Amino acid sequence: MFFAGLITTWGAASSRWLIAPRVLGRRRHSVIAAARTVGLVGSTALVAGAGLLFWRQLRQFRDPFLPWQEDASLLLATNWGLSWRLTAIGAVVTVTAFIFAASDGRGSELRRAAWIVASSLAGAMCAFPAFNGHSAAVEGLRWLSIPADYLHVLAAGSWIGGLFFVLIAELRERRQTGRGNALLAEVLPHFTPVALIAGALLIGTGVLASWLHVASLDALVSTRYGRILLTKVGLVVVVLILGAVNWRVLTPRLWGVGGARPLRRNAIRELTIAHAVILIAALLAQTSPLED
Repeated sequence: MFFAGLITTWGAASSRWLIAPRVLGRRRHSVIAAARTVGLVGSTALVAGAGLLFWRQLRQFRDPFLPWQEDASLLLATNWGLSWRLTAIGAVVTVTAFIFAASDGRGSELRRAAWIVASSLAGAMCAFPAFNGHSAAVEGLRWLSIPADYLHVLAAGSWIGGLFFVLIAELRERRQTGRGNALLAEVLPHFTPVALIAGALLIGTGVLASWLHVASLDALVSTRYGRILLTKVGLVVVVLILGAVNWRVLTPRLWGVGGARPLRRNAIRELTIAHAVILIAALLAQTSPLED
Protein backbone atom coordinates (compact mmCIF):
# COMPACT_ATOMS: atom_id res chain seq x y z
CA MET A 1 0.00 0.00 0.00
CA PHE A 2 2.84 2.40 0.85
CA PHE A 3 4.67 1.81 -2.46
CA ALA A 4 1.45 1.96 -4.50
CA GLY A 5 0.40 5.18 -2.75
CA LEU A 6 3.82 6.72 -3.28
CA ILE A 7 3.90 5.86 -6.98
CA THR A 8 0.31 7.01 -7.54
CA THR A 9 0.91 10.31 -5.73
CA TRP A 10 3.99 11.09 -7.79
CA GLY A 11 2.14 10.02 -10.94
CA ALA A 12 -0.51 12.64 -10.21
CA ALA A 13 2.11 15.32 -9.54
CA SER A 14 4.21 14.59 -12.62
CA SER A 15 1.11 14.41 -14.84
CA ARG A 16 -0.10 17.75 -13.51
CA TRP A 17 3.07 19.52 -14.62
CA LEU A 18 4.19 17.45 -17.64
CA ILE A 19 0.91 16.57 -19.34
CA ALA A 20 -1.97 18.78 -18.19
CA PRO A 21 -0.46 22.13 -19.36
CA ARG A 22 -0.29 20.78 -22.92
CA VAL A 23 -4.00 19.99 -23.09
CA LEU A 24 -6.01 22.79 -24.65
CA GLY A 25 -9.31 24.43 -23.80
CA ARG A 26 -11.91 23.03 -21.45
CA ARG A 27 -10.25 19.64 -21.30
CA ARG A 28 -7.27 21.12 -19.44
CA HIS A 29 -9.46 21.81 -16.40
CA SER A 30 -10.89 18.30 -16.58
CA VAL A 31 -7.41 16.81 -16.83
CA ILE A 32 -6.14 18.80 -13.83
CA ALA A 33 -9.21 17.69 -11.88
CA ALA A 34 -8.36 14.08 -12.75
CA ALA A 35 -4.81 14.60 -11.53
CA ARG A 36 -6.17 15.98 -8.25
CA THR A 37 -8.39 12.92 -7.85
CA VAL A 38 -5.45 10.60 -8.44
CA GLY A 39 -3.33 12.63 -6.03
CA LEU A 40 -5.95 12.39 -3.28
CA VAL A 41 -6.30 8.63 -3.78
CA GLY A 42 -2.55 8.10 -3.82
CA SER A 43 -1.73 10.33 -0.86
CA THR A 44 -4.51 8.82 1.26
CA ALA A 45 -3.17 5.34 0.50
CA LEU A 46 0.30 6.67 1.30
CA VAL A 47 -0.77 7.79 4.77
CA ALA A 48 -2.47 4.48 5.51
CA GLY A 49 0.43 2.44 4.09
CA ALA A 50 3.00 4.48 5.99
CA GLY A 51 1.15 3.85 9.24
CA LEU A 52 1.02 0.10 8.65
CA LEU A 53 4.65 -0.05 7.54
CA PHE A 54 5.77 1.97 10.58
CA TRP A 55 3.89 -0.37 12.92
CA ARG A 56 5.49 -3.40 11.27
CA GLN A 57 9.02 -2.00 11.52
CA LEU A 58 8.49 -0.83 15.10
CA ARG A 59 7.46 -4.34 16.14
CA GLN A 60 10.59 -5.69 14.47
CA PHE A 61 12.98 -3.21 16.09
CA ARG A 62 11.63 -2.81 19.60
CA ASP A 63 12.79 -4.79 22.63
CA PRO A 64 9.82 -7.02 23.59
CA PHE A 65 10.90 -6.93 27.26
CA LEU A 66 10.61 -3.15 27.54
CA PRO A 67 7.34 -1.22 27.94
CA TRP A 68 5.92 0.51 24.89
CA GLN A 69 6.71 3.89 26.42
CA GLU A 70 10.39 3.17 25.88
CA ASP A 71 9.81 3.16 22.11
CA ALA A 72 9.73 6.94 22.21
CA SER A 73 13.53 6.81 22.23
CA LEU A 74 13.47 5.01 18.88
CA LEU A 75 11.44 7.83 17.38
CA LEU A 76 13.31 10.70 19.01
CA ALA A 77 16.93 9.54 19.15
CA THR A 78 17.56 7.51 15.98
CA ASN A 79 17.89 8.28 12.27
CA TRP A 80 15.18 5.69 11.68
CA GLY A 81 12.85 7.66 13.92
CA LEU A 82 13.77 10.94 12.21
CA SER A 83 13.00 9.48 8.77
CA TRP A 84 9.60 8.31 9.99
CA ARG A 85 8.78 11.64 11.62
CA LEU A 86 9.56 13.44 8.37
CA THR A 87 7.60 10.86 6.35
CA ALA A 88 4.54 11.16 8.60
CA ILE A 89 4.55 14.95 8.42
CA GLY A 90 5.14 14.90 4.67
CA ALA A 91 2.35 12.40 4.00
CA VAL A 92 -0.24 14.29 6.05
CA VAL A 93 0.72 17.65 4.54
CA THR A 94 0.56 16.12 1.05
CA VAL A 95 -3.03 14.95 1.58
CA THR A 96 -3.92 18.38 2.95
CA ALA A 97 -2.32 20.10 -0.04
CA PHE A 98 -4.28 17.92 -2.48
CA ILE A 99 -7.49 18.80 -0.61
CA PHE A 100 -6.78 22.51 -1.08
CA ALA A 101 -5.78 21.90 -4.71
CA ALA A 102 -9.13 20.22 -5.25
CA SER A 103 -11.17 22.98 -3.64
CA ASP A 104 -13.14 24.83 -6.30
CA GLY A 105 -14.10 27.46 -3.77
CA ARG A 106 -10.55 28.77 -3.36
CA GLY A 107 -8.57 31.18 -5.47
CA SER A 108 -6.47 29.89 -8.35
CA GLU A 109 -3.22 31.08 -6.74
CA LEU A 110 -3.95 29.05 -3.61
CA ARG A 111 -4.71 25.98 -5.71
CA ARG A 112 -1.46 26.39 -7.63
CA ALA A 113 0.50 26.83 -4.38
CA ALA A 114 -1.16 23.71 -3.01
CA TRP A 115 -0.10 21.82 -6.14
CA ILE A 116 3.48 23.00 -5.73
CA VAL A 117 3.56 21.89 -2.09
CA ALA A 118 1.96 18.52 -2.87
CA SER A 119 4.28 17.86 -5.82
CA SER A 120 7.41 18.88 -3.93
CA LEU A 121 6.56 16.62 -0.99
CA ALA A 122 5.61 13.73 -3.27
CA GLY A 123 8.96 14.02 -5.03
CA ALA A 124 10.83 14.21 -1.73
CA MET A 125 9.07 11.18 -0.27
CA CYS A 126 10.05 9.10 -3.30
CA ALA A 127 13.52 9.07 -1.69
CA PHE A 128 12.20 7.17 1.35
CA PRO A 129 12.68 3.65 -0.13
CA ALA A 130 16.25 4.52 -1.13
CA PHE A 131 17.26 5.66 2.36
CA ASN A 132 15.39 2.88 4.16
CA GLY A 133 16.06 -0.11 1.92
CA HIS A 134 18.84 -2.18 0.42
CA SER A 135 20.38 0.79 -1.39
CA ALA A 136 21.39 2.40 1.90
CA ALA A 137 23.25 -0.80 2.87
CA VAL A 138 25.53 -0.94 -0.21
CA GLU A 139 29.00 -0.40 1.21
CA GLY A 140 31.13 2.10 -0.71
CA LEU A 141 28.58 2.68 -3.47
CA ARG A 142 25.78 4.52 -1.68
CA TRP A 143 26.55 7.57 -3.83
CA LEU A 144 25.38 5.44 -6.78
CA SER A 145 22.77 3.11 -5.30
CA ILE A 146 20.68 5.74 -3.49
CA PRO A 147 20.25 8.16 -6.46
CA ALA A 148 19.55 5.19 -8.74
CA ASP A 149 16.87 3.87 -6.39
CA TYR A 150 15.35 7.35 -6.16
CA LEU A 151 15.21 7.63 -9.95
CA HIS A 152 13.69 4.14 -10.08
CA VAL A 153 10.76 5.22 -7.88
CA LEU A 154 10.29 8.51 -9.76
CA ALA A 155 10.24 6.65 -13.08
CA ALA A 156 7.74 4.09 -11.79
CA GLY A 157 5.46 6.88 -10.58
CA SER A 158 5.69 8.83 -13.84
CA TRP A 159 4.78 5.73 -15.85
CA ILE A 160 2.43 3.66 -13.68
CA GLY A 161 0.93 6.56 -11.74
CA GLY A 162 0.70 8.49 -15.00
CA LEU A 163 -1.18 5.63 -16.65
CA PHE A 164 -3.66 5.62 -13.76
CA PHE A 165 -4.10 9.35 -14.28
CA VAL A 166 -4.81 8.84 -18.00
CA LEU A 167 -7.49 6.24 -17.22
CA ILE A 168 -9.15 8.45 -14.60
CA ALA A 169 -9.08 11.45 -16.94
CA GLU A 170 -10.68 9.36 -19.70
CA LEU A 171 -13.34 8.07 -17.30
CA ARG A 172 -14.24 11.62 -16.20
CA GLU A 173 -14.46 12.80 -19.81
CA ARG A 174 -16.56 9.81 -20.85
CA ARG A 175 -19.03 10.40 -18.01
CA GLN A 176 -19.31 14.12 -18.75
CA THR A 177 -19.42 14.10 -22.55
CA GLY A 178 -19.48 10.47 -23.69
CA ARG A 179 -16.37 11.10 -25.83
CA GLY A 180 -13.46 9.60 -23.91
CA ASN A 181 -11.64 8.72 -27.12
CA ALA A 182 -11.26 12.41 -27.96
CA LEU A 183 -9.48 13.06 -24.67
CA LEU A 184 -7.27 9.99 -25.08
CA ALA A 185 -6.31 11.15 -28.56
CA GLU A 186 -5.19 14.47 -27.09
CA VAL A 187 -3.53 13.21 -23.89
CA LEU A 188 -1.71 10.10 -25.06
CA PRO A 189 0.73 11.90 -27.41
CA HIS A 190 1.91 13.85 -24.35
CA PHE A 191 1.93 10.83 -22.02
CA THR A 192 3.84 8.56 -24.42
CA PRO A 193 7.21 10.41 -24.24
CA VAL A 194 6.95 10.48 -20.45
CA ALA A 195 6.24 6.74 -20.38
CA LEU A 196 9.09 5.95 -22.79
CA ILE A 197 11.65 7.95 -20.79
CA ALA A 198 10.34 6.49 -17.53
CA GLY A 199 10.50 2.97 -18.96
CA ALA A 200 14.10 3.45 -20.05
CA LEU A 201 15.00 4.79 -16.59
CA LEU A 202 13.24 1.86 -14.93
CA ILE A 203 15.17 -0.66 -17.00
CA GLY A 204 18.51 1.09 -16.51
CA THR A 205 18.18 1.61 -12.76
CA GLY A 206 16.72 -1.89 -12.36
CA VAL A 207 19.72 -3.47 -14.06
CA LEU A 208 22.04 -1.37 -11.90
CA ALA A 209 20.20 -2.42 -8.72
CA SER A 210 20.44 -6.08 -9.73
CA TRP A 211 24.19 -5.73 -10.26
CA LEU A 212 24.58 -4.05 -6.86
CA HIS A 213 22.44 -6.45 -4.84
CA VAL A 214 22.87 -9.84 -6.55
CA ALA A 215 26.32 -11.32 -5.97
CA SER A 216 26.36 -13.59 -9.05
CA LEU A 217 24.19 -15.06 -11.79
CA ASP A 218 23.89 -18.22 -9.74
CA ALA A 219 22.39 -16.15 -6.90
CA LEU A 220 19.42 -15.37 -9.15
CA VAL A 221 18.20 -18.94 -8.67
CA SER A 222 19.98 -20.00 -5.48
CA THR A 223 18.68 -17.19 -3.21
CA ARG A 224 15.15 -16.18 -2.32
CA TYR A 225 15.96 -12.58 -3.26
CA GLY A 226 17.12 -13.68 -6.71
CA ARG A 227 14.01 -15.78 -7.36
CA ILE A 228 11.71 -12.94 -6.34
CA LEU A 229 13.72 -10.59 -8.54
CA LEU A 230 13.30 -12.93 -11.53
CA THR A 231 9.55 -12.99 -10.93
CA LYS A 232 9.51 -9.20 -10.86
CA VAL A 233 11.53 -9.00 -14.08
CA GLY A 234 9.16 -11.43 -15.80
CA LEU A 235 6.13 -9.33 -14.89
CA VAL A 236 7.92 -6.13 -15.92
CA VAL A 237 8.47 -7.68 -19.36
CA VAL A 238 4.72 -8.37 -19.60
CA VAL A 239 3.96 -4.75 -18.63
CA LEU A 240 6.41 -3.50 -21.25
CA ILE A 241 4.76 -5.65 -23.92
CA LEU A 242 1.29 -4.39 -23.00
CA GLY A 243 2.57 -0.82 -23.04
CA ALA A 244 4.11 -1.37 -26.47
CA VAL A 245 0.80 -2.73 -27.77
CA ASN A 246 -0.97 0.38 -26.46
CA TRP A 247 1.59 2.64 -28.10
CA ARG A 248 2.14 1.00 -31.47
CA VAL A 249 -1.14 -0.86 -32.13
CA LEU A 250 -4.08 0.57 -30.18
CA THR A 251 -3.30 4.29 -30.03
CA PRO A 252 -3.43 4.73 -33.84
CA ARG A 253 -6.92 3.19 -33.77
CA LEU A 254 -8.32 5.81 -31.39
CA TRP A 255 -9.76 7.85 -34.25
CA GLY A 256 -11.91 4.91 -35.39
CA VAL A 257 -15.35 3.99 -34.05
CA GLY A 258 -15.00 2.32 -30.63
CA GLY A 259 -11.24 2.79 -30.72
CA ALA A 260 -10.99 3.78 -27.07
CA ARG A 261 -12.46 0.57 -25.66
CA PRO A 262 -9.67 -1.90 -26.56
CA LEU A 263 -7.01 0.60 -25.48
CA ARG A 264 -8.79 1.17 -22.18
CA ARG A 265 -9.03 -2.56 -21.52
CA ASN A 266 -5.40 -3.18 -22.36
CA ALA A 267 -4.31 -0.22 -20.23
CA ILE A 268 -6.25 -1.66 -17.28
CA ARG A 269 -4.42 -4.96 -17.76
CA GLU A 270 -1.12 -3.10 -17.88
CA LEU A 271 -1.97 -1.17 -14.71
CA THR A 272 -3.11 -4.32 -12.88
CA ILE A 273 0.06 -6.26 -13.65
CA ALA A 274 2.15 -3.18 -12.82
CA HIS A 275 0.62 -3.14 -9.34
CA ALA A 276 1.51 -6.82 -9.01
CA VAL A 277 5.08 -5.72 -9.76
CA ILE A 278 4.78 -3.11 -6.99
CA LEU A 279 3.63 -5.82 -4.58
CA ILE A 280 6.62 -7.98 -5.48
CA ALA A 281 8.92 -4.96 -5.16
CA ALA A 282 7.61 -4.46 -1.62
CA LEU A 283 8.32 -8.12 -0.86
CA LEU A 284 11.78 -7.73 -2.38
CA ALA A 285 12.49 -4.75 -0.13
CA GLN A 286 11.83 -6.97 2.91
CA THR A 287 14.07 -9.80 1.69
CA SER A 288 17.79 -9.99 2.31
CA PRO A 289 19.92 -10.51 -0.83
CA LEU A 290 21.90 -13.08 1.18
CA GLU A 291 18.91 -15.14 2.29
CA ASP A 292 18.82 -18.66 0.81
